[in-house]
Amino acid sequence: MPINRYHISIAIGICLTTIGAVIFFSPAAIPFSPLGSGPTQVANQPVNNYIILGFVPYWNLKKLSPIAMESITNIAYFNLHLDKNGDIYTMVNRREEDPSYTNYKRILNHVIDLGDKPLTITFMPIDQEALISLLSSPTNRSAAITNIVNTLTESHASGVNIDFEPLGDIPPSLRDAFTSFMQELHTELAQQDTIKLTTISIYPSAVSKPRIWDLAALAPLANDFVVMTYDYTMPITDNAGPNAPLRGSNQLFDNDVIKNIAEITNLVPPGKILLGIPFYGYEWRTVDDTKYSPTLGRGTVASLERIQAMLDDQTLKLLWDHNTLTPYGIASVSGQTSQIYFENEASIGLKLEFVKASHLGGIAIWALGYEGEDPSLWNSITTALSSRP
Repeated sequence: MPINRYHISIAIGICLTTIGAVIFFSPAAIPFSPLGSGPTQVANQPVNNYIILGFVPYWNLKKLSPIAMESITNIAYFNLHLDKNGDIYTMVNRREEDPSYTNYKRILNHVIDLGDKPLTITFMPIDQEALISLLSSPTNRSAAITNIVNTLTESHASGVNIDFEPLGDIPPSLRDAFTSFMQELHTELAQQDTIKLTTISIYPSAVSKPRIWDLAALAPLANDFVVMTYDYTMPITDNAGPNAPLRGSNQLFDNDVIKNIAEITNLVPPGKILLGIPFYGYEWRTVDDTKYSPTLGRGTVASLERIQAMLDDQTLKLLWDHNTLTPYGIASVSGQTSQIYFENEASIGLKLEFVKASHLGGIAIWALGYEGEDPSLWNSITTALSSRP
């Protein structure tokens, strides 16, 4: 019987009280699991080791580190765009090539070496108009599938990641169209012996706000779902807040990682879920240094590499948010206060314990190149996910 929200709720009730007594400021060791032990038998649970899928965006290719390549099990190139007709988007204008396509060609021509890890290619529409047009037309869907398969063949990729991120409310007809698209793609990929991994990226709120994801219908059509469990607090916000809160919903926030994964496991087997792990946070100028302070403008991305540099030169004071089990930092320059909410070895360690306790399929990292050169984070990840219990 799959783990569902009921089982996870029981585990949370037993174990979260223990965490409160253990975690203080950014702990030196990984605290106890937020879930504790899960069932020993899980339907559809993979028998192999955990997947560690590392996304490398086209703008970070030069920042891939040897230890990152050694630590991941699969690498995903992000990304190739699809236009409204289902064609690969190659040109921004008559003279300028799309940079994601340019770097894809560099990979194809071995100018950039992604090593020997199984390669996944991410495909996503160039914009919202393209998403709607592509899905709404059987002809455009067919063209997109042909182009996806041809690209996978020429790149010798063994995996495909479908990342269609809709904006706003989506009519049921478009949800049905996305399911049809994935059914058609699944049928075509079944004829390709080389394609071993099909993943679909989804928002963590995909159950409470389904958008284009009919998870129950999509579950048989993908090996795994990449749950993008980050961006819980967006750059445009009235108050600073956590990027990936493990807990805290129904008290401080509408959602958190545990709540959202519990919802998703009602529709998708846990073994098909890859938990999103962010190697970045957000920084805001804030009114003062109180936690969740009002912001003074739009937040900006802060990579773990930059955050570590600020910690090293002591321009950032490291604190621990007991509410969400995540770190945050406060900096003050020329009388102006800034707050950064991010992940570190301790908070990621808790999420890895959650992955194991919930019998999830593994993790998906966004994004390679943001972590810097410190090997300790990778050592923690590979040690925690070296094998299944």
